[in-house]
Amino acid sequence: MNSIIAEKNYISQNLGVQYSSLSQSYLRSEVLLGTQSSIKFPLQKNVNSTPLVTERLLGLADQFVITHFTVGLKRIDSGTPTDANQLTAPILTYDNKTEFAGTNGANVSSIYNSDLSFTIDRKVFIPQFPVRAFRRVPRTQTGTDLGYTDSGVNTEDSFESGLFGFYPSEPTIINGSQTLDLNIDLGSSVAMADSGNSYYAVFEARGYLLVNSN
Repeated sequence: MNSIIAEKNYISQNLGVQYSSLSQSYLRSEVLLGTQSSIKFPLQKNVNSTPLVTERLLGLADQFVITHFTVGLKRIDSGTPTDANQLTAPILTYDNKTEFAGTNGANVSSIYNSDLSFTIDRKVFIPQFPVRAFRRVPRTQTGTDLGYTDSGVNTEDSFESGLFGFYPSEPTIINGSQTLDLNIDLGSSVAMADSGNSYYAVFEARGYLLVNSN
């Protein structure tokens, strides 16, 4: 049986969601990094009314079933990124030393020594999950040093599969009207901003969207 069909059958039978209402989709929340001890990802449009062009947030009447999730990084070579900059910037699955070469940019590595928590309507769903679980260093990596280039042209990061860097989750329903607290706790204040660059932490969840279902 197709794995998607099996997954939808499981969700329908165990979470009481109508099979025909489940549409494959994703959520994405991005946070510009500065000096901070925690990173809070807003997942709802009513919490973040001015999302980036690359973000995908829940509407008040929407539900989403999470099946996989990840935390990645993004770098834009501008202090004031445009929509075009956002749309062309790749999501990195590790703290690439070429992309985050600045004094403070190198400190994004601290994210992979921290933990992620997720509270849904004040009920702890994930108390402490290691962000290191999402870190994937590909076999081919961007860089400018010998061994990382092909005829002087930078190579690109490779991705082994469409879920490279994602971690499976027990299928979990969230909706746009709940109180959703999704945070990375760094444990101490860390400076992660360099002049002329914009660094982002990116949370993405894969799963199924139910529009206007609340």
